Amino acid sequence: MADTAKDFRTTFDAEKQNIEESLTRLDQVPKADMQVAIDNLVQRIHILEKTVTEKISVLPPYDARVCMEAIKSLSERLNQLRTTLVPKPKFSFKSRKASSSTTTVTAASSSPASLPKATETPRSSSLVDQSLFMKFEDRTGEHLFIGSLPMSDDSSKDGVERGTTTVAKDVALTNLTDCTVNLVHNIPLGAIHIKNLKRCVLVIPPVSGSILLHDCEGCTLIGACHQSRMHTSKNMDIYLHVTSEPIIEDCNDMRFAPYGQILPVDELKRLFEAANLNPTKNYYDRVKDFNWLRQQQSPNWRLMEANEIQPAIAQQVLAKDRQL
Repeated sequence: MADTAKDFRTTFDAEKQNIEESLTRLDQVPKADMQVAIDNLVQRIHILEKTVTEKISVLPPYDARVCMEAIKSLSERLNQLRTTLVPKPKFSFKSRKASSSTTTVTAASSSPASLPKATETPRSSSLVDQSLFMKFEDRTGEHLFIGSLPMSDDSSKDGVERGTTTVAKDVALTNLTDCTVNLVHNIPLGAIHIKNLKRCVLVIPPVSGSILLHDCEGCTLIGACHQSRMHTSKNMDIYLHVTSEPIIEDCNDMRFAPYGQILPVDELKRLFEAANLNPTKNYYDRVKDFNWLRQQQSPNWRLMEANEIQPAIAQQVLAKDRQL
């Protein structure tokens, strides 16, 4: 394992240095090519982050933390350069009226830390397929159902097709307070990006990507995924099925329990298969805390006691919608 970790750091450090050099030279890129260069760096940083997540089980906690902090630093530096080098547009088509705060399909990368603003990324030059992003944002006291979102013209109940390939759609949940969110639908879902939620209940079906969470408080999350990363959050109940060790950072009072039987057996089995997710492999109880490098149990998370688990909470959310 020590040799594996050493080999990984050698590869990681080399790519990190290459990205840093590209960032240093970014101001020399012609304006006409600037957005493409920025999008390329976004993708490279995301890939670097993904490699860390995939190797998290074999990396010493210190190395994992150093790598994640390096990725965060690269993302922040890129965001600063983008602000300087790419002028903001003078207007936006986004309505400010509360009545028109319905979700829209916007651009997204696979990492919220390196997410370009939609108004700063022309559709013609983005390296990210912008049709894969669905969004709920700026809502209070509402029930939100993914089936209520407008779909693109080429979408179907089984997902968005590109030739013969069905492509999963990414979802962003941002700035929600006292909401219930139902993402269970026939739409195949990829990564779920969650940021700044307060006292919300989220029901997420098995997804083919990651659940990425930042700046949340007092929420209940029920979800199944390949990878789970949670940052700067507190007082959360998390019913999780995850096939790699989940990560928390700068979190406290995080309580974990296994994902429940939220749907009939056959339907849930179909969703696990569609997401290529192993239903018998669940590491919900093997949380890695990047703020706790000691061998003892981290004080920032724990498993729920049997009397704390609420098995009916998902059904209560799903019952709000008839199209299930």
